[in-house]
Amino acid sequence: MAHLKIGTRHSQLALAQSQLVADRLMALGHTVELVPFSTRGDRVQSRALHEVGGKGLFTQELEQALLAARIDLAVHSLKDLPIDVAPGLAVVGYLLPADRRDVLISHGYSLAALPEGSRIGTSSFRRMAFLRAIRPDLQFVPIRGNLTTRVDKWRQGAVDGLVLAAAGVIRLGWSSLIQEYLDPMVVVPAPGQGILAIEAVGARDDLQPIWAQLNDPRLERVARAERAVLGAFGGGCQVPLGAYATWIGDERLRLVAQVATLDGLSIGRQDVECDVGDALKVGTQLGQQLAQAGAQGMTGSHR
Repeated sequence: MAHLKIGTRHSQLALAQSQLVADRLMALGHTVELVPFSTRGDRVQSRALHEVGGKGLFTQELEQALLAARIDLAVHSLKDLPIDVAPGLAVVGYLLPADRRDVLISHGYSLAALPEGSRIGTSSFRRMAFLRAIRPDLQFVPIRGNLTTRVDKWRQGAVDGLVLAAAGVIRLGWSSLIQEYLDPMVVVPAPGQGILAIEAVGARDDLQPIWAQLNDPRLERVARAERAVLGAFGGGCQVPLGAYATWIGDERLRLVAQVATLDGLSIGRQDVECDVGDALKVGTQLGQQLAQAGAQGMTGSHR
């Protein structure tokens, strides 16, 4: 049995997610220590993510600690993890999926019933673009901070509603706040949304048996297919791109990928079924097709 140090962001949600992994490891007989980090993304709250560096803002400090052997693994929300992790590191586990949809938190209104001009808090270009396609009359208010901070701002009246990932809300025990679960075939989730990822030094052969016990192979197939779309598109967390894979039986995947202009007026979409062995290739092709459609203004892909 091993003693494992888990690196995590210090937010309430990140600690809760890392504790889920710690519980799984302890059930396997290991001892575990959580090591919280304050990342640059946590510290810089006054500017939008795309202005200060994007996804890597939430992972750099943890990756440096892995490479320096100060921690044995890092737990991330997969949607926050850049496609290209630092040299020497690898994603070695995909596990514990929660509900993968986006949700609306509001004072009693569904998305369709929100009064005209309602202020909806989100800093996600993807959510803004996809929701504008449905409700162009809404106002979208950039809102940063961890999940607790954003919910507090909504409670204080800074916005009329929030659109968030269901997974985080559920993992903090706040399901009662959810007014509506948004259809993932319309508001297509971010690649990897709702999935926890374990990152580690790839050469740690001594720990490979532990990672193998944690990893969910079916979930890994889903995650890698979705991230193949993102990798081929060439975007980060601030690209209005969604990708969502689901299993069809035991041998096939359905992969939906969608991109939009920020005003929501033009949407490019691909929806395919494929053999699971072809999922990475298909994901790459969909990302390339959507990138090309975006470069052409997504003509022919309106809805």
